[in-house]
Amino acid sequence: MFKLLLSTLLLSILTGCASADFGSPNTYQRYDVQRIGQMEAATIIRVRLITIESSSDSSGLTSIVSAAASAFLGSQIIGNGRGRYISGALSGSAGGVISQHVSAMMSRHSGIEVFLRRANGETVVVSQVDDQQFAPGEHVYLISSGSGYRITH
Repeated sequence: MFKLLLSTLLLSILTGCASADFGSPNTYQRYDVQRIGQMEAATIIRVRLITIESSSDSSGLTSIVSAAASAFLGSQIIGNGRGRYISGALSGSAGGVISQHVSAMMSRHSGIEVFLRRANGETVVVSQVDDQQFAPGEHVYLISSGSGYRITH
């Protein structure tokens, strides 16, 4: 039984590892490299913490694959005859549920929503991952490129 639970847990973790890329302002995509972007000075008005959620795995494919693999492993490890089918069904169900929860947790990332005042007086809002710290009144750069807007010091 221990081998079954360990196999199910490992499989669920591995299938849930395909997390989303939330696009750090410090990381450039290949199509943004060696291209001209626009930069302008701006002043931070307000910063608010947010949660960024990816919907890239909304199909449930990860859970289905994990459940199927868990069911197969469970039927191979435990029991003979009918016990084999029961253990396969139970481990498949458990693997699917665990995988779904792991995937949901990994699809969320902390972020910030930054309210900015541009030099022309216009107020804009940009959201991004929280790998840089900003404070109201701080002067920053608003960068635009093919992948959107980002804020940096």
